[in-house]
Amino acid sequence: MNVETIEVLSATLAVMVGFATVVLWLLAVSGRGRSVLNVVIETRATLTALIAGGATLGSLYFSEVAGYIPCRLCWFQRIAMYPLAVIGIVWMIRGGREIRWHVVTVAALGSLVSAYHYLVEWNPGLDSGACAATGPACSEVWFRSFGFVSLALMALIGFLAVITVNLVGGDHDRR
Repeated sequence: MNVETIEVLSATLAVMVGFATVVLWLLAVSGRGRSVLNVVIETRATLTALIAGGATLGSLYFSEVAGYIPCRLCWFQRIAMYPLAVIGIVWMIRGGREIRWHVVTVAALGSLVSAYHYLVEWNPGLDSGACAATGPACSEVWFRSFGFVSLALMALIGFLAVITVNLVGGDHDRR
């Protein structure tokens, strides 16, 4: 597969994860879909590892294989996402419910950086000097699938999905 195909596949997967995230919130708010929410509660650790692990592998593919040089905000997003993948795997193996609040905190910080990065991509004037002069500009967009899905948006969706699977269902956690 070529890079363009991977871009479209990654963007499609991100849109699907984003849609699933919205559906989970709607189920949680409406009080419906308890069986679906119970599955999410039972598999929080696995879902966290899959989402963060997929985002991590995707970012490594785009930088190491496709040759897209990460900007400074991309690095900050990686600093938040990569540990979430490792934490998710360890959590799957060892269990424990207290860790999800740490996961939510790190994912929330990463989502703030991603949201700002996505805004800067669309409005370069919003960059307040966050990007260093030695790397690519944070407003540089390597690709934009479907007219709106960029790497920054995919990271944002990943962070929001991690937050969602760790918050829906409240404290009725079985893991």
